[in-house]
Amino acid sequence: MRAVRLRTEYLDRPLGLGIARPRLSWNCEGGLEQTAYRVQATRDGATVWDSGRVASNRMTHIAYDGAELTSRDRVEWSVTLWDETDAAGEPSSTWFELGLLAPQDWTATWIAGAVALKKHARHPIDCFRTGFRTRGPVARARLYATACGVYDAHLNGRRVGEFRLAPGSTDYRTRLQYQTYDVTDLLATEEQGANRLEFRLADGWYRGSVGAYGPTNVFGRQTKLLAQLEITYADGRREVVNSDGSFAWSNDGPLRFADLKDGEIVDANLAPTYAGRARVAKPGLVPTASDNVEPREQEVFTPVLITTPSGARVLDFGQNIAGFVGFTVTAERGQQVKLRLGETLDEAGEFTQANFQLDKPVGEFGRAAELLLLSEKQKLIRGELQKTPRQEVVFTCAEGENRYKTEFAVFGFRYALVEADVAFEASDFRAIAVYSDLEQTGEFECSNPAVNRFLENTRWSMKGNFLDVPTDCPTRERLGWTGDAQVFFETAASLMDVASFYRKWLRDLADNQSKSGKVSAVVPYNGVAMMYDATGGSVGWADAAVLVPYRFWKRYGDEQLIREFYPMMRAYANFMIGRTGHKDRAAARANPYNRFVYEKGLHLGEWLEPSEFLDPVTARSQPSRPEEATAYLHYTMTHLAEIATALGETSDAELFAEYADGAKQAYAHLFLAGGTIDTDRQAKLVRPLALGLVGGEIRERLEARLVRAVESRGYTIGTGFLSTPFVLPVLTDAGRADVAYRMLENTQAPSWLAEVEAGATTVWEHWEGTESLNHYSPGAVCQWLFDTVAGIRVDGPQHFTIAPVPGGSLTFASATYASVYGEVVSRWEQTDDGLRVVVMVPSNTTADILFPNGDRHSVESGTFEYELDRDSATRSVA
Repeated sequence: MRAVRLRTEYLDRPLGLGIARPRLSWNCEGGLEQTAYRVQATRDGATVWDSGRVASNRMTHIAYDGAELTSRDRVEWSVTLWDETDAAGEPSSTWFELGLLAPQDWTATWIAGAVALKKHARHPIDCFRTGFRTRGPVARARLYATACGVYDAHLNGRRVGEFRLAPGSTDYRTRLQYQTYDVTDLLATEEQGANRLEFRLADGWYRGSVGAYGPTNVFGRQTKLLAQLEITYADGRREVVNSDGSFAWSNDGPLRFADLKDGEIVDANLAPTYAGRARVAKPGLVPTASDNVEPREQEVFTPVLITTPSGARVLDFGQNIAGFVGFTVTAERGQQVKLRLGETLDEAGEFTQANFQLDKPVGEFGRAAELLLLSEKQKLIRGELQKTPRQEVVFTCAEGENRYKTEFAVFGFRYALVEADVAFEASDFRAIAVYSDLEQTGEFECSNPAVNRFLENTRWSMKGNFLDVPTDCPTRERLGWTGDAQVFFETAASLMDVASFYRKWLRDLADNQSKSGKVSAVVPYNGVAMMYDATGGSVGWADAAVLVPYRFWKRYGDEQLIREFYPMMRAYANFMIGRTGHKDRAAARANPYNRFVYEKGLHLGEWLEPSEFLDPVTARSQPSRPEEATAYLHYTMTHLAEIATALGETSDAELFAEYADGAKQAYAHLFLAGGTIDTDRQAKLVRPLALGLVGGEIRERLEARLVRAVESRGYTIGTGFLSTPFVLPVLTDAGRADVAYRMLENTQAPSWLAEVEAGATTVWEHWEGTESLNHYSPGAVCQWLFDTVAGIRVDGPQHFTIAPVPGGSLTFASATYASVYGEVVSRWEQTDDGLRVVVMVPSNTTADILFPNGDRHSVESGTFEYELDRDSATRSVA
């Protein structure tokens, strides 16, 4: 038996890790069961830890338990496994390297551009440069860098690292990430001469246009850079090149404007002169490691050129993405290429950005203008308005060949409107997807091509919105809405390895939490506090503080994570408890369960049901939502009671269980007095069923009523963000998988496959497809494809339940999931004689295989094949 897929804190060979005693994990290959393991770790050739032979089948979250590690330590570690025959396998090895762990490790100075910063002004990017010589053979060199803004680095003309839009998105008031780069191979040797280290610094999330209304300077007006290059020579000498006031600076390079959302203005005839000197800036936060995967350039697309009815030239890249655009053209000096990027063509077949643009003031604006924007009274704002985001590139050519690729702007687009006075071909252009470098873990395929396309649309919406933060859309807002992130977690984790990604975001969430326990509806903070902070306590959104850690714990078996974030969860629980009780005093006196009613505060509710069911929401009128709020009080407290029990927080567990039970009774008193809910509004029926608020006869009546509601709408979808992930599981649990399949496969709008029929390549925000066309939230239903259609569920440490539920028009379905415990496979196909099922269980795990006829088989690792006859008999054939 051999260890494979070795990971340190969920990461493959992390460079610059910020965890001094990291946890190690692996999967097993060959053999049935790991009976023992031995981990050996060395630093500079010397052993720092030898676990010895440990009799255990455990293969995840093995904490490093050796000598104390310090900043910059590189640790090589290997693991040897013993199988069920007590035979030792060949060792497998990997490494990790720590970053700068202590504030005193930073010796560099913050620097900024020497430019006068004026209100309402936008500035070209800053360019910094320094030179140095190496003084002998180099053993290793590391560049540690970060910025308030976004930066890139070049050493001797070559780009440093693959991280795009570094240092990533955080609340710059609280946390700042840094990156570690191995630049050993980029250094010039002593014989080659001097080294040239250059940085470019743009606005980014720090002072660029962010959020729905594009406010600028959210975190500050001055961008700044911190960089520390450490060179270790072969003879042990160490030299440090620090950012400081000696760095040359100018802002007269080709990038005249660079904004994450608005785009770039480029003049290829310019080059930075570096005629000035950097300005020493005020110290910022002490940077910390993100311990996360990097955002990188990914898939590349070439377009076809179409001519619209008006004669406009538009590039169609065939896939809606979030990323960069690039081109290579031959031109005369001064000729221009102008691009505008968008997701769709309008009804007349013309390029448009209308589905995601809003109006905002041309200059900076304060809370008064913010209030008018939120209340849709833009006409009352003094001065000129402009569209946001612009998503455009204006490129002025140099003589000859011009090569360009976006570097500091990322767009949500499938189409590009080209206005150019230079000759070009479609093949001159390319689109490059940019997203966090997450390992793909899940594959699903079935006999219905439209379902397969919908799954890929969901994966593409995830890619388009998982750039260091799980955002809602890559165009209008590009914000880390907490509700979106929590409803999608399970699907996200099935599609890709999101462990380090969500852990980073949970730290953003904890950073944001106020003393009251409330968290903003958008994390990290991105301005417009009047909107995002006001909705911060909304159930379904704020509950991400509990539901995401809980689901993380269950899927990855990571108890340390729930322990780390337990203070955040407990504070949120106390926030909820502190707001219980009716708003109306008379209602409070009349309700014996008033103590457990939850309605106070601003709650977004179901959010974005089909238009016929939408509650009116305006800046002046926010409907009270005791139904949604009380339901989530029960649901969240139930999860918290389980977490508190697991952590030994007994008194907390009792309190949370009390509120979970009380909220259930309050919900029944308010909304189930007649023993049912009589409505065609699917969300009102799905919620009590999905959140565990009903049982017995009442549950059966609600299940029957939900089926009627679905049938009365022709099996179209009627739920919004909160209940869409639950509707198919609830129908399946009710014994009506046939209805769930009809909903899934329905091509009549509103439905998932209606979007596919309309040519969508990502998931729409609204069922009607009127606004953002790249929103992963409604794709959260894809978890049902993995855990029900294919039947793969992780239900404990190193254990799976495989319970496929065939149905609908499907003649076969197959899913593969690379779990934290190894790769599991489930596939089935309808045959002339019945059903054939194949299950592959990874080494060192076990599984219970459940069949539609009720048969159960408990198995260890291996490949298993079964046939179910039409008379429901089960027969093992392999």
